[in-house]
Amino acid sequence: MKNLLIVFFLVNSFQLFAQDCNCLVNFDYMTSKVSRNYSGYGDKIKAGNKETFDNFTKELRKKASSIKTSDACFIVLKTWTNYFRDQHLKVQLNGAYKKANPVQTKEINAYFSQKKETVSEQLSGQTEIKQLDEQTLLLRLPSFEWSEKKMIDSLLKSQQPLLKKMPYWIIDIRGNRGGTDHTFQSLVPYLYTQPYIGKSDEYWSSEDNIAMLEKNLKGINPATPQGNFLKTIISLMKKNPGQFVNPLGKDTFSSALDSAYTYPRKIGILINRESMSSAESFLLIAKQSKKVTLFGENSGGTLDYANTQYFDIPCDDYSLAIAISRSKRLPKNPIDNIGIPPDIKINPLEKDKVQLVQQQLRTDN
Repeated sequence: MKNLLIVFFLVNSFQLFAQDCNCLVNFDYMTSKVSRNYSGYGDKIKAGNKETFDNFTKELRKKASSIKTSDACFIVLKTWTNYFRDQHLKVQLNGAYKKANPVQTKEINAYFSQKKETVSEQLSGQTEIKQLDEQTLLLRLPSFEWSEKKMIDSLLKSQQPLLKKMPYWIIDIRGNRGGTDHTFQSLVPYLYTQPYIGKSDEYWSSEDNIAMLEKNLKGINPATPQGNFLKTIISLMKKNPGQFVNPLGKDTFSSALDSAYTYPRKIGILINRESMSSAESFLLIAKQSKKVTLFGENSGGTLDYANTQYFDIPCDDYSLAIAISRSKRLPKNPIDNIGIPPDIKINPLEKDKVQLVQQQLRTDN
């Protein structure tokens, strides 16, 4: 955590060219919403750190009371959410503000950025399949956002004859910051060798979380599996206010397919610190396959608290994202701020990681 004196300096240096907002109103709204609805709040604010956290909150609240601009306020808001070290809990600058205030946005991003020991990599932002040689293909998956699902499904279907005869696959999910687990489901049969064992999620029941899920339910067909799942969660939440509810009714579940594909025989999955959230859900499934080897560096570590919901916040320049579920992997097997380790590490400074994976898949033949 950067020293609050630095925050105070930056707050007072960002006064020009900013949109007015009532920072104290936004600060109080944020802290109230997070304390009531965030699924990780009870795990991260305990007797041992509560006094320190309360003093930290009071100090930031005092600063918020004197701030008159959106960019200055954002620094204080984000400093508070950063205390929890969870990228599924965050306050964000909205697109309209970023477009209208590029200078302030750049300065804020620079302030919160962390230096990393990597080389500049030109990663494709397109979901695509490339044949690297007569036996190896590269599947680039830069995102698991819902908008990518149609593209991934279509690509796997149109390229099925090629996919089923190529013994070596490289799946590159570097920079994939997640989205939804539904997006990658059509890829799972190609990975499968044995039943997958997973841990379920439990959801924190609060009035706001119930209202949010009821709003989500209005946007989908309630008769679909997703709709039925949401209805189950909502019903359990209403019956158990102020508690965690588990819609599966068990901590562990298994998933099995009827058969395993002959090809691919070996799959190398390339990951980095920007592989997060649903990308890590994908890794938890993939690493249980006998075909799969993970390459690169630890993933980003953003999965313990999930199912993020976006809450309105008084100032239009911001949005507030809050995770409302917690994995039953906890507390024994955390991933947040640790990540999923690769089977074979690759130096982040290595320039051609794809070629290294390609060589390794053949070497292990």
